[in-house]
Amino acid sequence: MRVYLRWAAVLVAALTLWMGLAHAEERPPVADKVVAYQGEQGVKVWTLRIGERSANEALVQIEGIDHDWNMRIQKMHVEKTSKDTRYSTTVDGQKFVVLIVQGMWGGELNLPGEAQALSVGYSEGLSNEGNAQAFLTDYLDAHK
Repeated sequence: MRVYLRWAAVLVAALTLWMGLAHAEERPPVADKVVAYQGEQGVKVWTLRIGERSANEALVQIEGIDHDWNMRIQKMHVEKTSKDTRYSTTVDGQKFVVLIVQGMWGGELNLPGEAQALSVGYSEGLSNEGNAQAFLTDYLDAHK
């Protein structure tokens, strides 16, 4: 009986380890750092590259706004041009550019249904507060 219990314990431990490894493999690669922007009326925008660089995708979370998108983490397409970087998603079947960043210091945030863009700028302090793996976990948990 003791031998059976030992083997059962070993089997449970092995399955737990295997399930943990399988779960870890499901996590896509992300950048090491979150890049954050702060703007008018206390708005904060958090961005994090997800997937391989060549995928040109990022997670984007907007905080501090009176909008349906407040605190929602969305995967967006990233397009880099010679003048700026644009983060876009699809709204009502159309491409919608949400965030335009010119260099690291200035840009604008556009929200569906809002007439005016909000000015944003890079925030080193907020960026240093961001945790890439925690951000990814929040995104994955919300999309289970």
